[in-house]
Amino acid sequence: MNNFLFLGGDLRSIYAAKRLGRSWDCFIYGFDEPALTPLGVPNAPLLREITKFKSLVLPLPASRDGVTVNAPYFKQPIPLSIIPDAVNEGGTVFCGRVNPALEKICAENNLKLIDYFEREELAVMNAVPTAEGTLEIIMREQPRTIFGSAVLLTGFGRISKVLAKYLITLGAEVTVTARRYSDLAWAEIAGCKTAHLSKLDDLLEKFDVIINTVPARIFDTGSLKRLKNDCLVVDLASKTGLEDIEAAKREGVNVIWALSLPGKIAPVTAGYIVADTIMNILAENDESG
Repeated sequence: MNNFLFLGGDLRSIYAAKRLGRSWDCFIYGFDEPALTPLGVPNAPLLREITKFKSLVLPLPASRDGVTVNAPYFKQPIPLSIIPDAVNEGGTVFCGRVNPALEKICAENNLKLIDYFEREELAVMNAVPTAEGTLEIIMREQPRTIFGSAVLLTGFGRISKVLAKYLITLGAEVTVTARRYSDLAWAEIAGCKTAHLSKLDDLLEKFDVIINTVPARIFDTGSLKRLKNDCLVVDLASKTGLEDIEAAKREGVNVIWALSLPGKIAPVTAGYIVADTIMNILAENDESG
């Protein structure tokens, strides 16, 4: 019988444990009860000390510094080195975003390491709360409606596809820029205007909102000077698309680097997505075994 320990993380971990707990025994370590009480989260089977489980679930991201587990709701740091004390030899460690330190620990202790963040179904479903969180930012930060706004989307991956659908439905005029002509073709089919990235600078002054989804430097300081005075830039990429965010802010550009939106604006849904992804992995392993 499988059992799971969820170690650290944000509220997604609690809701993931709750959902996975419908089928397996799930416990949680790395949360202080006083920190959770005002948040209205359901009662969770919190452990006061770590014992070994068959499977360990680390958060997304598993670690921000390569030394400790990402545990924002716990006062004490949880070193990654504690992992062998939390999972049986030969057991499985599920995590979001593998790092070299984690790989080394699992390899040295005969632990199977699975990165659920690499799963396509998780990436696709996470695009929905990310897109909804982006809409919330736009409505909060803009002095105008989305209806009638000129919006630029950089890239046309999973998040941009969902955002384009939402924005067009709300009456925005959406333009997509990308390097690959195939992406521009899909954007046209979705009802967007398109512009190749090489032609972008000539168009920047027309947009009310720019949403970046590309983890590469797209906008340099010169580009930002072409923006409208009240343009809103929402950067969703793990590596910002701006050459210098602070310089952009000094130029008066309203820039919001919005990371990890699913966990912030929809922890219930985001936690369920993690749990469902783990269940899919387990089902596949059963079928292959």
